[in-house]
Amino acid sequence: MIRRLEISGLVVIEHAALDLAPGLTAVTGETGAGKSVFMQALGLLAGDATDPGLVRPGHAHALVQATIGLPAGFWDALPPDDPASGLRELADDESEVVVARRIPAEGRARASLDGQVASREAVGALVRHAVRFSGQGEQYQLVSPRVQLGIVDAFAGPTAIADARSLRTLRDRLADIERRQAEVARRRADTQGHLDALTALVGDVDALAGTPDELTELRRRRDRMRNADALRLAAGSSAEALSPAGGDGGARDQVGQALGALEPYADGDADLAGIVEQLVTASELVQDAGSALRAYVDGIDADPVRLEAVEDRISAYVEVERRHGADVGTLIGRADAARAELDAARADLSDTALAEQHAAVLAEARAVADRLHTVRANAVPKLSRAVDAELAGLAMGEAALRVELTRDDQPVPADGCVFWFRANPGLPESRLADAASGGELSRVLLALHAVARDADGSTWVFDEIDAGIGGTTASAVAARLARMGEATQVLVITHLPAVAAAAAARLRLVKSVTGGTTTTAVEPLEGDAVEDELVRMLGGEAGGTREHARELLQRWAHA
Repeated sequence: MIRRLEISGLVVIEHAALDLAPGLTAVTGETGAGKSVFMQALGLLAGDATDPGLVRPGHAHALVQATIGLPAGFWDALPPDDPASGLRELADDESEVVVARRIPAEGRARASLDGQVASREAVGALVRHAVRFSGQGEQYQLVSPRVQLGIVDAFAGPTAIADARSLRTLRDRLADIERRQAEVARRRADTQGHLDALTALVGDVDALAGTPDELTELRRRRDRMRNADALRLAAGSSAEALSPAGGDGGARDQVGQALGALEPYADGDADLAGIVEQLVTASELVQDAGSALRAYVDGIDADPVRLEAVEDRISAYVEVERRHGADVGTLIGRADAARAELDAARADLSDTALAEQHAAVLAEARAVADRLHTVRANAVPKLSRAVDAELAGLAMGEAALRVELTRDDQPVPADGCVFWFRANPGLPESRLADAASGGELSRVLLALHAVARDADGSTWVFDEIDAGIGGTTASAVAARLARMGEATQVLVITHLPAVAAAAAARLRLVKSVTGGTTTTAVEPLEGDAVEDELVRMLGGEAGGTREHARELLQRWAHA
């Protein structure tokens, strides 16, 4: 609801600061007093286009500012793509905001929320959620499919309202999951080349199943097999030189001869004894070396098949090192790190859990959508009949409203709503926005809320609701406005004394001319001033109008 409204420098209004109460507030005044400017002020807050001509002469700018109380859950109920949703971070208090529109005499107009500049579209969207307009020249909230569907739900009852709220939440959850799935897919595409390289590295290293020591040994074996003949000859010749196969000659015998010549004297000569020990060691080494050489010769493998196998194994190592640009020891370390990175990436980029969440939320959303559609379909014909009955009491007995419920074919079916209106018999029905005049539209809205009792915390602003009516019809309109005011804040610009009498609060616009300049003051009415205003609206003091004014006030005092 609007808690406070301030207007300054706007056309005929010099300055007005109004504290607005809940319930029904009647705005009255002589013709030409500036009631249209009052509507203009609210329209500017709702995003209407500006014109420097709106700025009052002598003012640098015009300013309209309102303190608006928001119902619990207001921000959470906004769809993510609603322009108003982006204002949440600017709000100092989520239950109350101050919106303003500043129109300079020269330059660009500005919109703001809680003192911070914001886009006109966003601020206007927020105001249109909180304030609903019905009047000639306005962007009627009533003809909005969203509002029409909300009226159907309000008529259908708490179950429909709860299911509609639940369905919005489920749709938001689905949208969030789908955004996350898209992000996973994008990241997967961005990193797929890197992951493919890691996978290839791990696959190659695992397939090779090698070690740096194996490659060294393979190369040694390959070199020995390639030079088998020369190695046999060299090793065999060396073995013969050390210890001939026939047993005579060679280095071993020569060492033995030297040892035999010195041994008899070694006991008496310590220096000689040391040399003898060296010759004993040399004899053993020569003998071992000869045996080792003959074993080496016997172990030389020159089998072409086995050589080819060794060559193939070395080639496998070389190919892996060439492909990944590092030696096998380095690649084995990289493969270990790659395995860990791949495991983390698979967990991070897996959309299995998201797909399961999406399927579960989608199934729940479909079930709620089906249940809600059934409730709405049952309510629609009853709503049409109830509104027709209300219209009969508002001097529109020949009018008829038909509510059409539609449904699209989407993964989560969405209902739509169209209000068809026929003002008089024999005429074709048309969409409500095209068929109803300003006054008729206001009364249709009043009839709808008389049966739907939509108490969502919005402020309703009515203009021209009293066009062409009087007498008992005026009393019926007043009664329905008062009843609507029990559920929400209602501002009505009226010429009807019955409506002014039924109001919980009254504002009077009073025009004066000073020095050739017209000024309109907005005055709250209390006490005797209320009766005086009713007398004026009834036509003056003559003919018992004051008594009539008192009767109207007494009637509503006891209502």
